Amino acid sequence: MKTCIHRYLLLVTALTGMLNSKNISAQVPSGASSSEIFQGIQKLNVLGNILYFGAHPDDENPTFIAYMANEKHYNTAYFSLTRGDGGQNAIGTEIKENLGILRTQELLQARRIDGGKQFFSRAVDFGFSKSAEEVFTIWDRENLLADAVWVIRNFKPDVIVSRFPPDERAGHGQHIAAAILADEAFDAAADPKKFPEQLKYVDTWKATRLVWNAGMWWNQRRDAVDEKDEKECIKIDVGGFNPLLGKSYGEIAAESRTVHKTQGFGTVGFRGSLTEYFKHVKGAKATGDLFDNIDIQWSRVKDAQKVKDLITQTIRSYNCMNPSVSIPLLLKVKSELTKLPDSYWKEEKLKDLNKVIQEALGLFLLVKSDDYTYTQGEKISLKIEATHRSTVPVILKKIRLPFERVDSLLNIELTTNKKLELSGTARIPADTKYSQPYWLEKEGSQGLFDVANQTDIGSAENEPVAKVKFDLEIDGYPVQYMVPVAYQKTDPIQGEIFQPLAITPPAYVSVEHQVYLFDGANSKQIIINVKSALASLTANVRLKLPKGWRAEPFSIPVNLETKGAEQNVKFDLYPPAYGDEAEISAVVTVAGKDYSQSLNLISYPHIPTQISFPKAKAKVVKIDIQKNGQLIGYIKGAGDMVPASLQQIGYKVVILEDQEIVAEKLEKYDAVIVGVRAYNMVERLKIINPILLEYVEKGGNLIVQYNSDQGLLMKDFGPYPFTVSSKRVTVEASEVRFLNKNCKVLNYPNKITQKDFEGWVQERSLYQPENWSDKYETVISCNDPGCEKLDGGILIAKYGKGTYVYTTMSWFRQLPAGVPGAYRIFSNLISLGR
Repeated sequence: MKTCIHRYLLLVTALTGMLNSKNISAQVPSGASSSEIFQGIQKLNVLGNILYFGAHPDDENPTFIAYMANEKHYNTAYFSLTRGDGGQNAIGTEIKENLGILRTQELLQARRIDGGKQFFSRAVDFGFSKSAEEVFTIWDRENLLADAVWVIRNFKPDVIVSRFPPDERAGHGQHIAAAILADEAFDAAADPKKFPEQLKYVDTWKATRLVWNAGMWWNQRRDAVDEKDEKECIKIDVGGFNPLLGKSYGEIAAESRTVHKTQGFGTVGFRGSLTEYFKHVKGAKATGDLFDNIDIQWSRVKDAQKVKDLITQTIRSYNCMNPSVSIPLLLKVKSELTKLPDSYWKEEKLKDLNKVIQEALGLFLLVKSDDYTYTQGEKISLKIEATHRSTVPVILKKIRLPFERVDSLLNIELTTNKKLELSGTARIPADTKYSQPYWLEKEGSQGLFDVANQTDIGSAENEPVAKVKFDLEIDGYPVQYMVPVAYQKTDPIQGEIFQPLAITPPAYVSVEHQVYLFDGANSKQIIINVKSALASLTANVRLKLPKGWRAEPFSIPVNLETKGAEQNVKFDLYPPAYGDEAEISAVVTVAGKDYSQSLNLISYPHIPTQISFPKAKAKVVKIDIQKNGQLIGYIKGAGDMVPASLQQIGYKVVILEDQEIVAEKLEKYDAVIVGVRAYNMVERLKIINPILLEYVEKGGNLIVQYNSDQGLLMKDFGPYPFTVSSKRVTVEASEVRFLNKNCKVLNYPNKITQKDFEGWVQERSLYQPENWSDKYETVISCNDPGCEKLDGGILIAKYGKGTYVYTTMSWFRQLPAGVPGAYRIFSNLISLGR
């Protein structure tokens, strides 16, 4: 490999660029300003860790995180038990695991903005719940306690802050469970008898104190901080202004919060004093500051006084116009730090120090691949760039390319502000794992991802597939950097984009639909897409079927001549005479080996494109269903997959654009359906809602799905009054009672029985209405165990000659999941217009 590098040594040219030190696998390389470098140097003299503990992405307090990370210079981290996979999606159609991938990246981007670190447990967000008791019937309490203990033992926080109280004030069962686990983990992390299997990797850790962030957020909701509590709380003004960053912590927090785009959390920056309250829970009680009586200086590390003195000298002599002036002192710090015995703080501060040295040098290190997906055994072409933009002497001594065991000796002196470019190749080992998010490699349970490797637990994302090791000599001192390989492309709109390298199967297969419904013995056409990850692919495709199902033909050969080429193949699938539902999968055979992975790309401007390989499968369901009406007009809401689901049972669905929404044009539709949260998200509804009501008045059938009580664009959108509330029925198997067995929607054209409410997923209903006019007819009643009965899941009103339906049952989950009863009931709602 050494000769390969020298053979492809390219000319040295000038470059104007920015420092590559942060998250190259996900971000355009960006440098640190002089003030940010100074912040990094200041942080070297602070040895304190604080862990914020919550349940979901967006539970965190970004103002507090920004303040602790940037004002106090503590290592500040957020531990989210879940990845938010059970939430809703305001910007796309991703749900479940895909939403979890997306929200993970949003949370990582939020931390890049506010300066925190990010950890996760293996918990699956299964949706809203009302009690910790319910949560712990689904979450494996002991395993999640082990995860929390693992994160605490690794991160070693001096202070743990619980976002939630351990009672109903938390407002969500998973929030309550998070508070309970924080309390238990505080003690268990220090107990060598708890999870002793972890101790071959980490030591026990005793945090000094656990507090609850009982501040303004709670006071606004449930008056949680009363006068007595306030006197007992530590109060911190986190609303300060950071002149080095040019922003208040409220402004930084708004940028961080706004990244949660899937949740529609765009936020305005806050300026001015902002007090947060922290109530003692466990450990040594603080009186004036969260870090009372905690040593946050180098005195907590034996024989480190010289390190402290050198850092202090560096801070005092810092030259904001030329940060590289600090390099000699920073290298002395590194020399002294290296001499200390191994410890947590030595390791952490060496990482921080190396980063600051690279930033102060203006040292740009980049390794680019010629593509961003590769297969096992494939060769990668690499372009390596090193640019040094200071007058400090820097020599590139050697490089180790990915998957190599030996270094390539170079001894090249980097000339100030001249770009050095090298080329090389690396071959991906045949046993390299695919780039599946580690928590999705194996099938988990309803409440817990199955993660085989203990050391993966807690991590936000996979480690980069490939890295290049740079050994440098900086002003006579050895310094080493590991740089991930990334793919660089230029987008005409976004500009420069970097993507993480991904290892993939040689071919992908995908089934056109997630669910196929069969209402008789007739076959359905199944379209399978085959895509090549190789320069040339010869393969066979078939369906893997359960007993009784039959496909024609049995298999289909495929030949694709270029990487990325794809082809659709078609099978006729015949259902058995008996049986109700089953799973089918697509299989592609390449060189005698079977593969059943599809290619899933999640791409939005605010995150790096994410790749995963879900199993190429579909649910097949035999269903007894009758329909009355054929043509549906649909106004899409947030993340809406209902139209495609309705097409599965033969409806013709037309997505309505503005020019189509006039009363005369709407008359042809058997029903017009408004998608989920449309009255939260679709601004034009403020204008067209009167037209929709006119459509009803003239004889139309309008079906409006659920909306959130927060952020409604208009208060009154029905023909008669009702109020949108936050009430839900979260237990998907909860009892459903018929309020009027003779009403049309329970009898025509499908006779609805209790069986139609079996097999529902995640929840029954959300944001049920209340205080509705007596002109609405109620149809069903349901409730979570021990909770009040809720009768507003389906409201039906006659208005003029037509019918208005407001329904908060979770059709947006049930229909894509192929729940037969949900299709039968929804068909009846559509049939109300006939």
